[in-house]
Order: sequence, then structure tokens, then C-alpha cells
Amino acid sequence: MELKAYLRILWERWYIVVLVPLIVLVGVLYQSRSNTLSYTAQAKMSIVRSAEQPGENQYFQYDGYYQYLASEYALDDLVQVVQGNVFATDVSKLIKTDTGQDVSAGEVQGAITSSRVNRILTISVKSSTADRATLIASEAAKTLETNGTGYFKTNPDVGASVQTIQQALGAAPNSNKRNLLYLLQIAVAIFAGVVIALFVDYLDDSLRSPEAVSTALGVPVIGVIPHERAAR
Repeated sequence: MELKAYLRILWERWYIVVLVPLIVLVGVLYQSRSNTLSYTAQAKMSIVRSAEQPGENQYFQYDGYYQYLASEYALDDLVQVVQGNVFATDVSKLIKTDTGQDVSAGEVQGAITSSRVNRILTISVKSSTADRATLIASEAAKTLETNGTGYFKTNPDVGASVQTIQQALGAAPNSNKRNLLYLLQIAVAIFAGVVIALFVDYLDDSLRSPEAVSTALGVPVIGVIPHERAAR
């Protein structure tokens, strides 16, 4: 079948091609109104360990190699620590102390996710409002600065501290992913409308053109009687 034949089918059954995306568009508009927009705030942390001091009988130093390994292991631990309920409880208490707001430990734990890239720990907080996401992220970073190394055992002879290298000064709306999902739904609906229109035409046995009559009967078309409205 030539391209012109497909275009003719779509032209004749345009209502199907339009109706399916229109129904999906109504659903997308309903989703956009009913779904609450969320916001994400981020804070980035780094763990710093002080250099080892050589002992009385120590003549060779490893140039901070073991301190580097210790900080790597500590970051791996902190990725899990900040997603735990103990850390969430500490953040909830600190929010109450600093701002007087009641943010439950369950809300804090559910809002926080963490990841690690190289030697940087990223704390991401997702909440229904930008201010609340920023507040939880800021207080989480402050909790780590205050007691970051207290959540796991460290060598008492080697000091360590967690420092904020990027503060949570604001929260960004999580709209890009949602909008992309909406566009994908509409694109799939348009494709589905085209497929349905072609399938309906395939099931239709009506002969709507001289070419269809010639193909179905195997005889040439001699003439065509034009379809015109009778004059009144």
C-alpha cells in the first residue's frame, strides 16, 4: 500500500486520530491539577581527617594514605547513616531546637536520600514545599557537621570532621520529569490513534474508492458516477 493510501485512510478517519489523543490530554490535564508539585533541596558534604602525627619510634609516614582510605570508608558509612532513623531523629530534634517547628523523624527519613560521588556526599531532600525541603536539608547538613563522625567508630588518635561544601539555599521544583511524562503520554496517544484508525479501516469491508473496487473484483473501472446532492 502506498503512502497516499495511508494518508487517505487517516483523512477519512480523522475523528479517531483526534479523539484518542484528546481523551489522553484530558487525563493529563486532570493529573497536572491533582498531583502536588514537589521540591528538592540539596546539600553537599565532605569528610576531612587530620594528618597523623608520627610516634616516638615512627620514622616513616605514609603521606596521609591511611587517612585517605579512612575518609573513603567513612563516606560509604555516611551514605547509609543519613537515611537511617537515628539520624532522622537527630535532625528532627535539631529543627525543633533551632526553629521551634515540629517535623517528625518519619517525615525527615522519608524525605532524605543520599548518594556519593568520589569524596563528596550529596544529601537530597524532597518535600511538598520549597521552604520545608530547604529547612530539612540545612538542618541535616548541620547535624552531620556537629556529630557526623559520632555515628560510627573512628580511631581516637585520628581526628575527623564533616564539612559543608554546598549549602541548601533553596529548592528546585521537580517539574521536568513530570512534564516529560505528560509529553510521552500524549505522543503515545497520537501513535495509538493512528494505529487504531488503520486497524478500523482494515476491518471495514466497504469499498470507498474506484481503486478498492478494482482490487476487490479484479476488473477495471470503466466509469464513476459522481455523488452530488440533488438540486432543490
